[in-house]
Parts: sequence; C-alpha cells; structure tokens
Amino acid sequence: MTRKIKFLHVCTKLTKAMKDSMQFVPMLPGMYNWINVFRGKVMPYKLAMDELEDYDCIQMNMAPVDFPTIMEVKEKLKNSSTMLVLNNDYVAEHWGRLGINPTRYFVIQRMSDMLFGTEPHQVSCMIDRAYCIPHPHRVDILKHYRIDMSEEDKKDKKTKVGTLFHWWEGQAMLQSLLFKKLEMKGYRLTTHIYSFDSRHADSQVWSRLLYDELHKTVEYPKFLKEMMTLGLFVENSMFHTYGRATVDSAALGVPTIGTDRVFSMKHCFPNMCYDPVDMKKGVEIAEKVLKGGKWLEEQMDIAYEKCEFFNYTNSRERFMKAYEESKKRVGK
Repeated sequence: MTRKIKFLHVCTKLTKAMKDSMQFVPMLPGMYNWINVFRGKVMPYKLAMDELEDYDCIQMNMAPVDFPTIMEVKEKLKNSSTMLVLNNDYVAEHWGRLGINPTRYFVIQRMSDMLFGTEPHQVSCMIDRAYCIPHPHRVDILKHYRIDMSEEDKKDKKTKVGTLFHWWEGQAMLQSLLFKKLEMKGYRLTTHIYSFDSRHADSQVWSRLLYDELHKTVEYPKFLKEMMTLGLFVENSMFHTYGRATVDSAALGVPTIGTDRVFSMKHCFPNMCYDPVDMKKGVEIAEKVLKGGKWLEEQMDIAYEKCEFFNYTNSRERFMKAYEESKKRVGK
C-alpha cells in the first residue's frame, strides 16, 4: 500500500502570480503540482508557523527571498519528526544573477532533511545528497486536451512555427536564426515567440524584427491552445533545464525540436535534439519535421509514450523513494 503523507508547501509570501498558476485549468506545471500530487496545502509561513508540526512534510523552494524563512522553519522543526524538504527551482546558469553566495547556498541546502533539483546538471551543482526529481506534470489531462480549429487555422498550421521565451535566459536570437535559415531554403513561415519580455531579451533594440508575432504574457491554458496550432515548436534553450514546455508538446502531439540542454527534450524527443548553436543540425531536423511522413510519426509516438515519465504517479514514486531514504538517513 502506498504511504500517504500530510503535505504542506510553505512560502514566504503567497503572491497573485502563485495563486493564478494554481487556478489554471489545466494547472500550470511546476513546483506547485506537488500540492495536487499529495492533496496538500500551500500557506505563507506567518500563517503556518503554529501548525508546521502537524504535517509529515514541509516543502520549500530555495529562492534567495526564502532563505530567512527556511532558517526559521528549520529552527521550528528542530525537535520534530516533520521532514523539511527543500528544492531548487532555478536553472544553475541563472544562480549568479540571483546574487547567491555559493557558501551560503550550501549552508541552506544542508538545512534540509530531503533535498532535490529538477534536472541532472542542476543537481550536480548541489551538495552530494541531492536527488534529481523533475516536477510532476498533468500528462493525463493534456493527452485528452482538444481545441476547435477553423479551416483557416488547419491550413496555416503547416507553416506556423513558434518558440518560447525564457526570461531567465533572455535568448531570442538563435531561434530566429533557425527560422531565418529555413526561410532562406524556401520555406514560407509565420514565426511566433511566446511570453516575450523585451526587458530580458538579448536583442532589445531590434527584437520586433525577429518574429512575425511577439506574444507577451501568455497564460498557460492559452499557451496550450496556441501550441496546438503550430506545425513546429522549437525549444532552443542554451541553459540546462527540466523543460516543462516539451512535456506539454509531447503529450499534445505537437512536433518539437530542441536543444540537448533540455532534460525533457532529450527524454521525449531523443532523435530531435541538437546542440544549441548547431543551427545546421537544427535546420536539418526541422526540415524533416516540416516534410512530415513516417519518420515524424515514429518520433511523435516515442514522445507520446515517453512523456508518461513525468506523470503524477511516477513523480510521486520518485518523491516518496527519496523521502523514505532521507527520513531513514536523518532518523526521523
């Protein structure tokens, strides 16, 4: 019988963005999905401080703003059987921009009873007892997700291509180069970039010239609908990341190419990856996608099956294995 635990996510402050992310249908993938996996709660520390020991597991994110709160929670639980679970939710390449002192970061990690990151390279930068546990994803819902497309949308799908802008990376140019090289080969494309924020972009001055459509804030349900109208989605991250969007595209059946820095890309689309600055290889794979046929059908079947790795059941099993091992290690 699978053990049930009483789970609470504690944050320094419950912001509007956090609340919104948990109210989307389907729910935005990421850290807060653990609340649904364990049917738990999320509360700001000031509201939860008197009932922390009522829970089996207190989970917290290791954002710099949360460091003081983590120290307070650790002190509160020092004589408790409640497990303090900490996770890193930022790509390793971005840590320096957060102003994190490496020594202090290691000290915070050691305060955990259980510690995890979401992809192997990130975890390799953490202390040695950190586990690699990607955040859970509602794969089951996405596989039944459908949209009504007009005849015009269906016609445009063959030439509509898109990519996702990550504010923590700021990369917009390389994806555009890939699209431009395809156009130089004779492909007539309509190019889109989603969640674009010029404040963080690598090409602020002329970013409006890179794409046919710049979509700024895109809420998750709308992004899924947009993704399903694409003939090609590109995840061209130069940073090592878990890659929630490519779990989306695998479950939705959206043809996707991307870089070998993205953990879910390598897992779900193993034959559709390339080095982030190897545009020759990227274009080669993109052409195979745009041409369609048996090869693409085989790759999409692989992705459809492989994305189950990230579902709630498998994610829970990974979490609980680490939880039980950590509980034994700390003697709680």
